[in-house]
Amino acid sequence: MLNDLQLNSILEDFDIAYWKIDLLTQEITWSEHFASLVGAPAPQTSPIEHFLNHILHRDYRYDFRVAYENLLEGATGFSQEIKLKLQNDKYRWFECRNLKSRDNNKETAVLLFVNIHQSKRDQYTIEENFFYYRETAEMTSTGGWYVDTVTKAIYWDDVTKKILDCPQDFHLNYDERLRFYGRDHQEKAISLFDKCEKYGIPFKEEIKMVTLYGREFWVRATGKPVYNEEQEIIGIRGVFQDIDENKNNEINLQNSLDIIATQNSRLFNFAHVVSHNLRSHSSNLSLVVQLVSESRDAKEKIELLDNISSISENLDAAITQLNDMVSHQNLLKKERRQVAFSNSLDVVVASISSLINRESARIVSDFSNLKEIMYIPEYLESILLNLITNAIRYKQPGRKPVIFIQSYLKNDQPYLEVSDNGMGIDLDRHGDKMFGMYKTFHHNPDAKGIGLFITRNQVETMGGTISVTSTVNIGTTFKIKF
Repeated sequence: MLNDLQLNSILEDFDIAYWKIDLLTQEITWSEHFASLVGAPAPQTSPIEHFLNHILHRDYRYDFRVAYENLLEGATGFSQEIKLKLQNDKYRWFECRNLKSRDNNKETAVLLFVNIHQSKRDQYTIEENFFYYRETAEMTSTGGWYVDTVTKAIYWDDVTKKILDCPQDFHLNYDERLRFYGRDHQEKAISLFDKCEKYGIPFKEEIKMVTLYGREFWVRATGKPVYNEEQEIIGIRGVFQDIDENKNNEINLQNSLDIIATQNSRLFNFAHVVSHNLRSHSSNLSLVVQLVSESRDAKEKIELLDNISSISENLDAAITQLNDMVSHQNLLKKERRQVAFSNSLDVVVASISSLINRESARIVSDFSNLKEIMYIPEYLESILLNLITNAIRYKQPGRKPVIFIQSYLKNDQPYLEVSDNGMGIDLDRHGDKMFGMYKTFHHNPDAKGIGLFITRNQVETMGGTISVTSTVNIGTTFKIKF
């Protein structure tokens, strides 16, 4: 058997101190190591009271006293983590637990004080780091993930599941991983992960993902390869950060800038046209007036006066056209209201019924998927009027014009499409000037090249876009995104 001196020496090497408690007399004997740690109580002072009042941290006094009294009454369980003040006045963590033994037929309890300060501090550091990680992840909507490329298993943390609207017990099957990427971004996602898995190329990209319930949103996906000791790639680790709000703001801002740039371009074009046209007429008028003043032949003067009349008519027509364009801008002052597509189409069809009947045109409409829209009625009617009359005017010779009009929602965005079976337009030759002012493409003497210019102007000033697809001799489709 080890004596107290030997036992104390061994335990001191492990930074373990102890008490021996006589359960009959309640006498406490402190080991030398314990006394060296916290100091010895003064003579005539109760060790337990000195311990409770001067050494044990106040937060643990009540629980310790209760457990100690239970121990004296025969309880065998005693295990607490406590903080003790050492002789240098600093608190350290100890684990206190009892060992029970029989010594010379006397009941004796042994309380061990094991120094756990370093492990406790490490535990707090880990918990604190995890807390900041969790809080940061929550505040920035940034979730972590890991793909085990060997076992084909995917791990998501709670924040990743949250931003993807998945329950906390959700487990993603590897074969179903692409369902959480936007359909038009799945190929990009495959490329990013393949290059990272095969060649160790990290990635940081903005990509569209889809929640469990089908809502598309933008994330910034960051991924890095994970290597084993043989420098083989065994996984990919990364984060998803929800940037949907910022990304949409960026897209909207860019769209606004594009619209402003386009409007500035059109305004410059308009100013150029105004200047050129009016100067042309005024120059002609000045020249004719000069010729009249210089002419001494009465017959020649009469002929020149006829020219003045012609120039005046042309000038009036030019001003009328320019005034029409300006009038369309003034419509913007009107407020939007709920407009039924069918009602606007009825108005347009009634206004051009003679043209429709003369050309035996057939107009088919389908507004079942989107019946109404918040818009300025005059704009919608003007857009339909221009696109329908264009479709009829530029019909394919020998073919009755058919115009198909439909409205629908796509990704919660309203659309209108007007398709025809007409002559079509060579977009390779004319695509860049499709909506330009005074641009014509089919040598039609009635064409002025203003209708599509006004249509795009109306669509874009209302915050939308217009695009066109066309095949020569097959037909044309205009798609308007409101």
